[in-house]
Amino acid sequence: MDFLQANTRVFAEEFDGETVLIDVEKGLYFSLAGSAVDLWRSFTPARDPEAVLAAMAGGTDGPDSQALQDLIAQMQVHGLLVSAPAVDSAALAPLVFSTSPLHAPVMQVFSDLAELIAIDPVHEVDAAGGWPMRPAGFPDVP
Repeated sequence: MDFLQANTRVFAEEFDGETVLIDVEKGLYFSLAGSAVDLWRSFTPARDPEAVLAAMAGGTDGPDSQALQDLIAQMQVHGLLVSAPAVDSAALAPLVFSTSPLHAPVMQVFSDLAELIAIDPVHEVDAAGGWPMRPAGFPDVP
């Protein structure tokens, strides 16, 4: 597996044990809970996913590890985690987790505000079309 890092276009904020991520380009927002919060934090800076899995779940096989692997894959599909150049793992700070891997990783995806998040009401104005305008090339959201 390549090294992965948190996508810099995604904004994150933590609230009482939950992390909310917003991808302003796609207009999607995400809620992370349980060990998903630590998983997200682990990829700032870039890290080897296998090393993260080994640190969080005590290895790369087993039910806890499988749930984390599935979440990493989902985060990649949504563009939350992106490929990054390899770094010297010895130079990285050790991973510290606030939850046990036994706290199942949970990620919810919300698209109900996609257009509102992606529209820039100050700059997306068209004299003929009015205000606000949907950005050109705005992806279709399920």
